[in-house]
Amino acid sequence: MTKADEVDLVHLEDECGNRCVVRVTGPARPGGDILRADVLLSASFVDARLDVYLFPGDLDAWQGGLIELAPGKDVRIGRDRGLELILHMLEDHSLAVTVHDPDRLTTALGMRPEEDWIDDHHQRAEQVRRTWPDAC
Repeated sequence: MTKADEVDLVHLEDECGNRCVVRVTGPARPGGDILRADVLLSASFVDARLDVYLFPGDLDAWQGGLIELAPGKDVRIGRDRGLELILHMLEDHSLAVTVHDPDRLTTALGMRPEEDWIDDHHQRAEQVRRTWPDAC
């Protein structure tokens, strides 16, 4: 459950208990255009909370990556600036979820999200844009 001023940009979980959430909590600085988010990763072998910052244009790149996502392709958040989240679609449409934080953690897990997860995540990105229009 999120607070009214938090939006889950990414919310993936499966029947095995694997979970990956990117929860946007607001601007990194009051009035700023960079958003702060928590990456929450949970599986039988990991339970982590990490930080990531979303820069202007990151939502465009995220949604563009979702549009193009197909077996063998990736969609990413946070490339080349600390934490990186990579969703790689496999041939069976399951996901390999990789979180790489060079200072703290690198882990990967397999996940089989709901069939409509891509459409749901487009709507989540639009909710982030509506919630913080000056940062997107």
